[in-house]
Amino acid sequence: MTLPAGWPPGPPPRGPLASWLGHVPELRRDALGFLRHSRAAYGDLFRIRMGPRDVLVVASPEAAREVLVDKAAFFRKGRGIQKMQPFLGTGLLTAEGETWRTHRRLMQPAFHRAALEGMAEAIVASTSPLLDRLAKAAQSGEPVDVGREMLHVTLRAVATALFGTALADDDLAVVERELPPLLSRTADRVRSPVDWRLPTPGERRAQAAGAALDRVVHRIIAARRAAGSGGHDLLGQLLAARDEGGTGLSDAELRDEVMTLFLAGHETTATLLTFLFLMLARHPEVRAQVQAEVRAELGQGAPGAAQVRALPLLQACIQETLRLYPPAWLLPRQATGPVTVGGVPLAEGAHVSVNVFLLQRCSRHWPEPGAFRPQRWLGLTRTPDAFLPFGAGARMCIGNHLALLESALIAALVLRDFTLEVPGGGPQGLAAGLTLKPDGAVLARVRALPPT
Repeated sequence: MTLPAGWPPGPPPRGPLASWLGHVPELRRDALGFLRHSRAAYGDLFRIRMGPRDVLVVASPEAAREVLVDKAAFFRKGRGIQKMQPFLGTGLLTAEGETWRTHRRLMQPAFHRAALEGMAEAIVASTSPLLDRLAKAAQSGEPVDVGREMLHVTLRAVATALFGTALADDDLAVVERELPPLLSRTADRVRSPVDWRLPTPGERRAQAAGAALDRVVHRIIAARRAAGSGGHDLLGQLLAARDEGGTGLSDAELRDEVMTLFLAGHETTATLLTFLFLMLARHPEVRAQVQAEVRAELGQGAPGAAQVRALPLLQACIQETLRLYPPAWLLPRQATGPVTVGGVPLAEGAHVSVNVFLLQRCSRHWPEPGAFRPQRWLGLTRTPDAFLPFGAGARMCIGNHLALLESALIAALVLRDFTLEVPGGGPQGLAAGLTLKPDGAVLARVRALPPT
C-alpha cells in the first residue's frame, strides 16, 4: 500500500483482507497494545489504516497542540464523532461551524465555576442512595461492582444537575435500561470501517432505545418550560439563554444537548471514579492519606464545592487517574483543507487521531509514566499539552469543571465513610471502546469507617 506523500511510516496491515480492513482486526483485538507497540517502533507520529482510510496518529504534545489549538480552524470532528449523530443529534460534541459556535456561546455561562457551585448540594443529595447501598454491603460482606455503582450514582448526579430535581423512578429506570444498548450500538458503529446501517436486531434495539430516551427527555423539557426558566440546574439556565437577537434553543436543540450531556457527564465520570477507587485499592498507603485528609476536612457535614477544592491530595489522585486512564482516550479530527501537522502534509479530508492515552504516558514529560504517583501533581510544573483529558482549545469539553466537581464530591463522600478493597488488585487489562474502561468488573469488599 502506498503512503500518502510526506507521511511517516507505520505498521504494515496484514492478512488477506488488509486492503479493505487495514488495521481494524488488530485494533479490535488489542487497540492499546497495538498502538503502544506502533509508537515504540515508529515514534510520536505514525500512520495506521482504518479500513481503506489512512489515519495519522498524533502522540506528541507539540503536534497535538497544532491540531487542537493553533490550527484548529483547519479541522472538524472526525468520522468516529460524526457517526454518533444518530444518537446525539447536533449537540456540542457533534456540531460544527456556526451551529457549534452559537450553542457554545449560549451554553458557556451555565458551566462557569460560579454557576456550578450551586449544583454541589444536588450532587451530594444524589449520592445518598450509593452510600446506603455501601453501608448494607459492609454489613452483609457481599462484594459490590464498583463500575456499576458508579454508573448509577453519576447518572443520578448528572440528571439532578441537568434537571434540578431527581428523575422520577420510572424515568430513571428507562434511562438506566435504554442508555447501555444505545451506547453499545454507537460504539460498534464508530469502530466499523464502513457506514452501513442494516436493520439488524442490534440496530432495531438501539433505535427503540433512542426513541424511549427521546420521550423521557422531551417530557422533562416540556415540564421544565411550563415551570419557567432559571435556577441552578443546567436545563433551566439553557432555557433562559438567549443570543444577541433574543432567540433561545428550540426543543429539538435542547434534546440534542441534553443527550450529549447525559453521555459526556455520565459514563465518562463513572469510568474516572471506577479507576480512581481501583488505583486507591492498589495503593492502600495513598488511600489512607486521602481518607485522613477527607475526614479531617469534611467531618460529618455535606461537602460543598469550596471544601472539595481544599482537598489537594484527593484532587491530585483524580488528576493522576485522568492522566493514566483518560476516559476520552483519543480525539479524532478530519482536515477541512490543506494543512501540516508536525511537518506532515495533510490534504483536505485527511484523518488525524490525537491519542490522549499515549500522549499522557510520554516519558519525556512524565517520569515513571506508567506509575500511579499522585504526588507529582502537588506543586507540579508540567507541559500543558502533555495532559489533555478534556481536549484543548475552543472545543475543550465544556463540562470539564462539572466532571471534576462531581467526581470529587462523590469520591470524598465515599472515602470519608468507607474503604473499598479489591481482592487481587482487580482486572489488569484495559478495554478501549468509546471510552477507556477496565477489561472486567471491579469487585470490591466494603469496610465501614467509624464516624469522624
